[in-house]
Amino acid sequence: MEPILCVHCSVLFPPRNRKQSYCIRPVCQRARKAAWERIKTKTDPDYKAQKRLSQKKWVQNHPGYWKHYRNNNPKKTERNRILQIIRNRRRARRQPCLENKIANSDARNSQYFEPLGRFWLVPMIAKMDAAKVNIYTITDTC
Repeated sequence: MEPILCVHCSVLFPPRNRKQSYCIRPVCQRARKAAWERIKTKTDPDYKAQKRLSQKKWVQNHPGYWKHYRNNNPKKTERNRILQIIRNRRRARRQPCLENKIANSDARNSQYFEPLGRFWLVPMIAKMDAAKVNIYTITDTC
């Protein structure tokens, strides 16, 4: 077979079969596996659920791992904090209403605000449908 370009590193290599598009270098094989896993996670809900369950079990079997890791790797911890700030800024640019929030919190500033009437509760981060709710005041005399 004629040599082809590796999809990852753009180096010519002789493929073993017609479907091979990555060379045999370990870096390129990791890239191939990562690409496969990204596609599989997006297209197969069972695979995604199983992966999430596996990660959850691992975290339960290794309590305190991340706290220990952060204590032993302060440079990586700081780097991750900086990258999280960048991700928050990108998210805020795409969706200005989020205001750099990761999780929803009680955003009520005034104690005297009384929402009455019909409202749509629209989630800001989680992918959920909006819910229509009615809010009424309940007096102590009832």
